[in-house]
Amino acid sequence: AEFEGAGVSYWASPIEARLCEGEEVALVGGGNSAGQAVVFLAPRVKHLHLIVRRPLAATMSKYLIDRIAALPNVTIRVGTEIVGLEGERATGLTAAIFRQRSDGAETRCAMRHLFLFIGADPNAGWLKGCVDTDEKGFIVTGGAALPLQTSRTGVFAIGDVRAGSTKRVAAAVGEGAAVVAQIHTILADMVERRAG
Repeated sequence: AEFEGAGVSYWASPIEARLCEGEEVALVGGGNSAGQAVVFLAPRVKHLHLIVRRPLAATMSKYLIDRIAALPNVTIRVGTEIVGLEGERATGLTAAIFRQRSDGAETRCAMRHLFLFIGADPNAGWLKGCVDTDEKGFIVTGGAALPLQTSRTGVFAIGDVRAGSTKRVAAAVGEGAAVVAQIHTILADMVERRAG
């Protein structure tokens, strides 16, 4: 948290791309959003270190893996983790320390920008005890008739907070459109029961 807004980012917009143009950067994450960020940032930076725990094939789409492999200024550091950051809040990040998990070897890399594209925690704690969640706190939905409904009738979940979601904006938008029809079904059933 010390370097949030001072070198550590959780997204890669054109603004961040301009700020780190021609510099050495690191990006942590092995999912598709991380891969898309690598493809976006790499043409703009001097060198990009992609920090991942396991081989990309386990977590990333093949088309992104292929595009990253074709980028000459990207080093994929499999089995590596960030164990330290250097700098000061007022002046920003100055370096990151990588540790190879297999042998504990550490490498210090001077950089002013670190991008984190790692799994997010769901912001659903306020629903604890109200609807079923998985072991990570994501809201469980399902059912043949109303697949976006939670364990509580009439309560629905869509987007990244939903267990099993693809964690993509387009998918969340699609779920938003689909849930409207499911809500209409519930409301129609309620009206029918009251009338009958």
